[in-house]
Amino acid sequence: MDFQLSDDHRMLQDSLRGILTRHTGEALWPALVEAGVPAALLTEDEGGFDGSGAAIALIFQELGRAGVALPLIPAMIAAAAFAQAGQPAEDGAALAFADAEPGTRHDRGVAISVQGDRLTGRKTMVAGAEGAAAILVTTADALWRLAPDAPGVTIRPYPMLDGQRGADLILEDAPATRLGAIADFGGPLARGVLAHSALALGAITAAVDLTLDYLKQRKQFGQPLIAFQALAHRMADLAVEVEQARSAVTNLSGHLDAEPALRDRHVQACKVTVGRVARLVAEDAVQLHGGIGMTEEYALGGMIRRLLAAETAMGDADWHLERFARGEPAFA
Repeated sequence: MDFQLSDDHRMLQDSLRGILTRHTGEALWPALVEAGVPAALLTEDEGGFDGSGAAIALIFQELGRAGVALPLIPAMIAAAAFAQAGQPAEDGAALAFADAEPGTRHDRGVAISVQGDRLTGRKTMVAGAEGAAAILVTTADALWRLAPDAPGVTIRPYPMLDGQRGADLILEDAPATRLGAIADFGGPLARGVLAHSALALGAITAAVDLTLDYLKQRKQFGQPLIAFQALAHRMADLAVEVEQARSAVTNLSGHLDAEPALRDRHVQACKVTVGRVARLVAEDAVQLHGGIGMTEEYALGGMIRRLLAAETAMGDADWHLERFARGEPAFA
């Protein structure tokens, strides 16, 4: 399997890095659209032009490194699922993905009941729900398409840990369209896990780079902190862990189109590996920085919030490890 970037993907990477350097805030999204970044996340059948694992991993790693907080992942998952079900969304439509439920440990269907084509219950941390044209909703064993303006739908927005705008989605006998069983949509969901993992990897890399720069600049007893062997060894250990996470993301990106059982094993392995490294980096980066690492004004705090949010999305490391140990599929 060739893990080298193609010429097209190198051009995409260069273009994306340039955009993230030149644009911030409200100017960033139009620039990304103009450059075709959202379209690169989808296949031609889904209204895009790529949709490969390599493109998804590349894009979200760069966004994670730059600290971008945009609801691109839920939009990608929803667009792919709608297209697979033969109900594609309009080109450029804003989409959301409602998966997490309050009071549960990544289990679906606990807070949502189904009566015919009506849903009742609550979803939480729904990124991009405000202004969405359609929302992809998970229940215990199925995916549903929901119109945000349908009767019985209430959206309560708020800021989230990673800087995005999220919302609680409250459903009271709300009409929805069943797309099919969750097990039939492993492809779109696996792409979501890859995107979250790559986003976390980008934040991990940024946090480690920032920590190394700090240890090189901060002096104690007349020499930089990195000159102390104990601290140098900790940074070396972190560098090894980052490469483990990078390998897991690369392996999953190369197995998105594998048969479901093999693909799910790479989904679970990726989530477990990246999740473990994310928490290790979060803890060590703060400890190596000392007090400044805890301040709101310093860049490290935002990096850690984003990587921890990505680590818990669509199941954390412990949840996926338990399913792997029991031989259960990643999505069922």
